[in-house]
Amino acid sequence: MRLLTRYILGKIWPPALLAAVVISFVVVGGAVRTEMRDISERIPISQMALLDVIRIGFYALPTMVGYIFPITFLLGIMFVFSRLAQHSELTAMKAAGIPLKRVVMPVVLLGAVLSGVAFFVADQAQPWAYRRLIRLVTFELPLRMTVDALPTGVIHEVGDWRVYLGNREPDGTLRDIVILQPKEEGANAFYADSARLVKRGGETQLELQNGYFIPSDPKQHFSFESLVNTAPMPKATKMADTSEGYTLAQLRGEEARLSGLFEKTESLPVGVELRNIRLEIKNRLAFPLMCLAVSIVGAPLGARSKRTGQSYAFTLGLAIIGLYFILRKMVELPLLLPLSTTVALGQAPNMLLCMLGIVLIWRVDRV
Repeated sequence: MRLLTRYILGKIWPPALLAAVVISFVVVGGAVRTEMRDISERIPISQMALLDVIRIGFYALPTMVGYIFPITFLLGIMFVFSRLAQHSELTAMKAAGIPLKRVVMPVVLLGAVLSGVAFFVADQAQPWAYRRLIRLVTFELPLRMTVDALPTGVIHEVGDWRVYLGNREPDGTLRDIVILQPKEEGANAFYADSARLVKRGGETQLELQNGYFIPSDPKQHFSFESLVNTAPMPKATKMADTSEGYTLAQLRGEEARLSGLFEKTESLPVGVELRNIRLEIKNRLAFPLMCLAVSIVGAPLGARSKRTGQSYAFTLGLAIIGLYFILRKMVELPLLLPLSTTVALGQAPNMLLCMLGIVLIWRVDRV
């Protein structure tokens, strides 16, 4: 029987792995495009390297595991049982006295193992990756930005300074540059026909040519042929503190804090934040168990399928996934519910699929 278990599971992982690679490429590619669109509004794309794009995709991947694991595992299950039926291997197993329950149980056990792995990824890897992604976008990339890489024709906020570049020549010379430098007593303004970034003593400086300087006291303004000033440097933006960067224990602590605060204040913003935290807790617990739920349903359906063919198996797998998300949407109420109720509703699709799967496994050997 161990040989049978190894044979069944050995058939599942190649198509499941192939599906995981394809779906991960599509899903992560979409996430990378979204992040790049947001980043390009603040940082010139020229400031980013290929490694940065790869890192964005790598950090986005753990946030998608809750979807990728169950979908690819189910497609692997349906594909394998379709192949077994197509080559009459299931018929041969039944003729040899091997019940179909024995065939599907290794698949269900593997689904339980994958659920445990998915829970660990969602609870530990996802917050870690999300924090690294936010650090890259809000801290590392902005600090690389230099004045000479800014797009021309618009005003930019670089640190506390405001910078306008009229044009940029092929050799890197900046034309028609305007800089506003805020001070406590007012603002200094620099106007120059041309400018260039230079490195002196390890410090980046901006060399202005043919312009004039208007300090906070306009009576002291003067014109210049050449003026060297400290180059405007970007500042890291504040890292957003969101629920996606919390572990389950941290989410539970934040939920308790917000729950107490909401009881005292009944503030609408606090209530909205509390609901979002409870929904995040629900998703962290519900999505990992999806692997087990779809395997309990998919394995007996695949084993009992009378039709063969990869297209049929693929359609049946998508139907199960579609049923899961329809059930999930039906129980997601736009209300602030107690944490226990929110979690229970989140597990309802898993429980319904598991109950259906238990019935199917019980009847799988019936003619």
